Amino acid sequence: MEKKFASLVLIFLLVALLPSFVNAQTSNLPSRLKQKVKDNDSIIRKEGRISRKVSQIKEGTKAIVQAKRDEFKTRIQTIKDEKKKALVARIDGKLSEVNIKHTDRFSQVLTKLQTHLDKISQTAKDKKVLADVGIAQASIDAAETAVANQAAKTYTIQITTETALRLNVGTTTSQLRQDLMSTHKLVVDAKQAVQALNKDNVIIKKEPASSANL
Repeated sequence: MEKKFASLVLIFLLVALLPSFVNAQTSNLPSRLKQKVKDNDSIIRKEGRISRKVSQIKEGTKAIVQAKRDEFKTRIQTIKDEKKKALVARIDGKLSEVNIKHTDRFSQVLTKLQTHLDKISQTAKDKKVLADVGIAQASIDAAETAVANQAAKTYTIQITTETALRLNVGTTTSQLRQDLMSTHKLVVDAKQAVQALNKDNVIIKKEPASSANL
């Protein structure tokens, strides 16, 4: 009994001291490693920002999405050819996977762009750079909204008749492709805005040194 009690006390002490131990270890980290930890925390927070937008949009469209899914489950049972039925079900599931895969990648790109832009804005003093920071931020915000809207979308194949299955599948697949391309363009626009700002910032930093050599 005493051994069991001693073990419980030891576990309690370890749990109680763990936060202090972690803080102590973090305070002893090299400054570069501390900055990396800080940057990673920042990235996680920014990724969560898009996730929250997605959750809000999904909550607002939950009833509509569920109605479409219920209709799909009912309509797919009208397909008599079992091979066609299985194929349509597989494609329907694949559309969702493709959308998640691409929007997750878009989200990661935007998070990195936002982190880079934040670093530039913290040290920027030139009026042109500050103005460009605003433009780049607006581009990122627009892309984030588009990605969140895209991630919240559900692509359900509308089944009419068995003879029109190919057309139905093609229409839904084409819609997904067009939507992803439109969202991708906004992500590319944001990336180009940050890249252009980065180049301008470097040029402006070099100008005083160049002038001194004249």
